[in-house]
Amino acid sequence: MAMRVATFANNDRMLASAMRTQSRMAELQLQQASGLKSTDYGGLGGDARKLISLETSLEQSKAYQSAAGEAAARVEVLYSAMTTVTDLLTDFRSQLTAMTGVDGATTGGESLVSAAQAYLQELTAVLNTQYEGRYVFAGSRTTSPAVDLGGFVSDPDTPSTDYYQGDALIASVQVSSEQTVAYGVTADAPAFEQAIRAFSLIANGGTPVASADLEHASGLIVSALDASAATQSQLSIVASVLDRAQSNQADYQAFITTEISSKRDADATAVAVKLTGYETQLQASYSALAKIQSLNLLDYLR
Repeated sequence: MAMRVATFANNDRMLASAMRTQSRMAELQLQQASGLKSTDYGGLGGDARKLISLETSLEQSKAYQSAAGEAAARVEVLYSAMTTVTDLLTDFRSQLTAMTGVDGATTGGESLVSAAQAYLQELTAVLNTQYEGRYVFAGSRTTSPAVDLGGFVSDPDTPSTDYYQGDALIASVQVSSEQTVAYGVTADAPAFEQAIRAFSLIANGGTPVASADLEHASGLIVSALDASAATQSQLSIVASVLDRAQSNQADYQAFITTEISSKRDADATAVAVKLTGYETQLQASYSALAKIQSLNLLDYLR
């Protein structure tokens, strides 16, 4: 039956209300299907800017955590290399001690020279350690070997790092907006320079090994061991700092993720309850609308 002028305004209001309810139901159904309050930032209103800021902070935190993890892996490589260096120095010191007071013309003197030559080669190999294609003891010159003994002449009495091919830059990593951690070790450090002098002194001295050379090399080795131990201790401290930095970022990410969820994710239970209420309301609206449209003056005049 056609709508009458007398019922048009009421009918129009109820129809508009029903359409609003239906639109709201469609939004809730989309939230229920996607699990999100909105599929774009525009539907979040005032929370959109906060959500963008939180998501940016989360990605930055992940970048810091990843950088700290990569640095920690390099520190592990450095620490392992330092362990090898310490072992070389300790072994050589034992051999020097055993040779003290022994006639250098004996077979023992020849074996000591051979050992020094072998240790010098092994130390060079350790200082040219590569990790992920980077020479870890070369400062920022990570594409070239840190040590080259070709043509290098060691003076037992004069410290020299002319063998070093890297630079003075110490590697560091930013693990938060406020914290940067230095973790690098370069091959021109005192422990390595003294070790190279000690090994070279015996390796190039020939036999018989002079007592003065034994004493000098022994003194250099002791100093190198002390410096090596200090470097290892520092690397251990740095490893702990990097581990805490990763843990702190993980905790921060957990907090941020919860905040993001509160701004972005829909509450499934609340959405279901609202949907049920809107469905009931919409059914009632359509029922009332149908009743209004069916009104007829003749029904009251009978």
